[in-house]
Amino acid sequence: MPTGRVKDFAGILFVLLSGLVLTYKITQRIDVVATDDDVYFHNGLLATWHQLPPIQMAPLFSAWYLLIHSFTGDVIDTYYVNCTLLSVLPGLLFYFLFRSLRVNVLISAVLSICFLFCQLNLPLQPKVSVFTMLFLMGGLIAANYQTTPVRKLTVAAFSALLAAYGRPEFFLSFLLLCGIALACYAWQRRRIAQPVPYSLIGIMGLGAALVLIFGSPLAGGRSVIAFGQHFALNYSVWHPEIPASPWMHSGTFIKHGFGREVTSMSDAFFLNPALFMRHIGANIANLIKSTGINLFDILIRPWLSLLVFPGRRYVLIAIVVALVGLTNWTQTVRNVWQGLREHGWYWLCVAVMLVSTYISCILIYPREHYILFQIMLYLSLVGVVLQAFRFRSLPIPSLPWVARYAAFSAILLLFLAPYWRADNQPQPTPTVDLLRFLQKIPVKGPISMTGNAPLMYDLYLGDNWKFWYLERYHPDDMQAFFKQFTINCIHVRPDMLDIYQKDPFFANLIANPTALDFVRYNTDKPDQYVLVQRQLPSVVHTPHPH
Repeated sequence: MPTGRVKDFAGILFVLLSGLVLTYKITQRIDVVATDDDVYFHNGLLATWHQLPPIQMAPLFSAWYLLIHSFTGDVIDTYYVNCTLLSVLPGLLFYFLFRSLRVNVLISAVLSICFLFCQLNLPLQPKVSVFTMLFLMGGLIAANYQTTPVRKLTVAAFSALLAAYGRPEFFLSFLLLCGIALACYAWQRRRIAQPVPYSLIGIMGLGAALVLIFGSPLAGGRSVIAFGQHFALNYSVWHPEIPASPWMHSGTFIKHGFGREVTSMSDAFFLNPALFMRHIGANIANLIKSTGINLFDILIRPWLSLLVFPGRRYVLIAIVVALVGLTNWTQTVRNVWQGLREHGWYWLCVAVMLVSTYISCILIYPREHYILFQIMLYLSLVGVVLQAFRFRSLPIPSLPWVARYAAFSAILLLFLAPYWRADNQPQPTPTVDLLRFLQKIPVKGPISMTGNAPLMYDLYLGDNWKFWYLERYHPDDMQAFFKQFTINCIHVRPDMLDIYQKDPFFANLIANPTALDFVRYNTDKPDQYVLVQRQLPSVVHTPHPH
């Protein structure tokens, strides 16, 4: 086997080993979290050939969930398998992306592993952004191996088209890439005869057919809804006196700032230009700040975690001074410029792909699952720059590549050891514990539940479960609230007791549930239990003692 392939095999093993450590015993450490992903999964479960998920609601991600679910058969297991795969696959795709840019194996492995353990990977929700990024990276990797600009742009456009059915804003990137590819073909044809770009024409035809059949991913009012919710986040910071949740009551903040509901972002601008521009300015500042924090988390923090000892500051200063002094800056700068020019079409492809994400960050809000896409550009630049570094000649013998890889293996094991120890320490998983507990309650008929855990219970427990989140409604009269939503199941928690203990109906229900025809089921937590109306259980139950 050629040495190059052996090295690449070793690099892939380094990344896979790190991914294994990252996700080991994930079900004992990571709790179920309510995100937009639940909606996509639910849309997939309800989908039929006659009723497909809306084209703006990530139908490819719904199909991905269904594929996993066909193997697991359990919604909670599907959640964890999805989380595992979408935490390991980005590391592998980053590795192949760096290698397609001719970054050496060890630098590619280091950057990929650093991404694996950053806050934009496993902890990030929703996972639909990670899923979408895989299509983009796959397209960029394939484009890097194409031999002509038109082919590079065509492959990138196809990946953007697929990504648009995970995140609809990437349909704009698809259109731009197709337009640039056509312009490039027309320009080249002026100088020399070019073969007809059948692949490009086919992809454009596919995009047009999908729009004609299913509608445009850019249609619908998602952008207006997103603008309202995220404007409310900014406005709540400027006006903390408004007693409302920006997520649950974004309309309150919109009316306070613009005088009425807005129908579009241009409508918001003309209603109050100064306020709209203040929103834009805050987003730009937050984007710069968040990007810097995330790059520090990816590139710097992992190494600082290995250097924990007295006098660390002075050691770090000495390392920086040594690197500055030993670097051949003339050759390094020349190599960096050459690397940037060599991959010029790559930078164009990735920049056009990311146009929609920068628009979203500036006009709506720089959420981390938008910044995630931009990390592709920044890490690619870092990889090319590190590859270009050259040090001054020193009278030090060069180690064989096997010795270098063995040393890297030792450092990697040292880096992974703390994560492995943490993996073996179970963490609280209250939400999934509650779901497993509710699954065991033998109930029949429709369940209308309330409490303080905003999940899609019909997804995790069945279509007969409905949930009414107390934080959204803030009821003043619990008896009227129970009557309005026909509440027959209550998840009782300490915070709920503190908030509603003065409500007479609720206080009576907690003190004597049997008097109101409710059965109590104790969880394994002494301060939490579930009350179920007596006619719901499918068998006769005796109330649990307090």
